[in-house]
Amino acid sequence: MHNLVSAFRLPLAVVVILLIGSTGAAQLRRPVPMPPNLFNVIKLNEHLYIIAPSGPDTSNVGGNIGVCIADEGVLLVDANYNLDWRNGQAVPMAQSVINEVKKLTPKPIRWVINTHHHGDHSGGDPVFGAFATIVSHKNARERILAGFENAAKNAPAAVKRAEDELAAVKKANDAVKISDAQDRLSLAQMNLKMAQTTEPKKSAPTLLYETEMVFALSNEEVHLYHFGKAHTDGDTLVFFKNSNVIQWGDTFSSNWVPAMDASGNSFDWVDWLDKGLAISPSATMVPGHGQIGKQADVMKLRAFFTTLQAAVAKEIAAGKTRDQVMDAVKLTEYENYPGGAVRLRGNIGTIYDQVKARQQ
Repeated sequence: MHNLVSAFRLPLAVVVILLIGSTGAAQLRRPVPMPPNLFNVIKLNEHLYIIAPSGPDTSNVGGNIGVCIADEGVLLVDANYNLDWRNGQAVPMAQSVINEVKKLTPKPIRWVINTHHHGDHSGGDPVFGAFATIVSHKNARERILAGFENAAKNAPAAVKRAEDELAAVKKANDAVKISDAQDRLSLAQMNLKMAQTTEPKKSAPTLLYETEMVFALSNEEVHLYHFGKAHTDGDTLVFFKNSNVIQWGDTFSSNWVPAMDASGNSFDWVDWLDKGLAISPSATMVPGHGQIGKQADVMKLRAFFTTLQAAVAKEIAAGKTRDQVMDAVKLTEYENYPGGAVRLRGNIGTIYDQVKARQQ
C-alpha cells in the first residue's frame, strides 16, 4: 500500500515508517477514541468464531480475526496490531485479542496465521510468537522482516522530528497544536520502544509455505492457499473445509475501498478472486475488513476492479494523462465507504500504472 501507507498501518515494526512522513501529513492526525468494547465476537459454529472490530472507527481496531478451537488447541487467523496509540495511551491490541480468546476457551493458542504482512494483520506477531507458531506465505515473512529492519533504522529519527516539532509549536503557544505534537511524540516514542524490544527472527513467521498448506485438526481441515499477487505478493486465503468458511484476509474487504499495496496487482487480484471462489462458491465469506458475506459480495469486489480497469483503459485510449484519468474516473458508491474518495483516487492512479504496463 503506498496508497496503503496513507490508510492502513503496517506491521508493528513498519508502523514507524508511516509516522515519519511529512510534517504536513502528521498535522492531519487527530486522536481518535477507541470504542468502549474493542471487539464483537461472532459465532459461526461450535468451534469457529470471528473476533470482529467494534465501534464506528473499525479500521483502527484491526481486521476480522478467525478463531478455530480444536482438541489440539486454538488456531487464529491474523494477529491484529501489537499496540495502538489512543487518547494518550498505548492500547494493547494483541493482548486484547488473547483476552477475547480466553473468554471462548481455556485451550492455548498454538498457531497464528498471517494472511499478509500489514500491521493490522501481523503487528501482534511479537506477542503471539512468544508462545505460538506464526504461519505465513514466504513472501509475507520477508516483508515483515524488512519492516522490522526499517523500523529499527528509522524510529530514532522519527522521535527526533517529533521532539523538534513539539519544541517549535511550544514557541507559538497554541494549546491545540501543542497537544497534537505531544501526542505524536508519545506515539513515536512508543514505536521506538517496540522497535528496540522486538526480536525480528523470534517475532516473524517461522512456518512457511509456497502454494498450499493443510492443518488436519480434530474437528476441522484448514487449507491455506496462495494464488500469486493480489492485495500483496504474500497473501493467504484460509479455507475451513468442514465448516465451509473462507477467510480471505484483505484480498476481500466488504463494502470498503480496497487498499492496493505496491507488491500486489489488480489484474492478478481478479484472478485470485476467481480461484478463491472456485474452492467453494457456497462458502461463508469472511473479509479482512467489513461484514461477513457470500459469493455475491466477493463478486462485487471483482466488479470494482474490472469496472475501474475498463474505465481507466478507455481514458488512456483517449490520450489522457495519469492525473487527468484520476480526475475523470468516478465510482461514486465507493466514495462513502471506508477509505473514501482519497483512497479511491489513489487506486485509480495505481490501476493507470498497471494498465500502461500491460500495454508496453
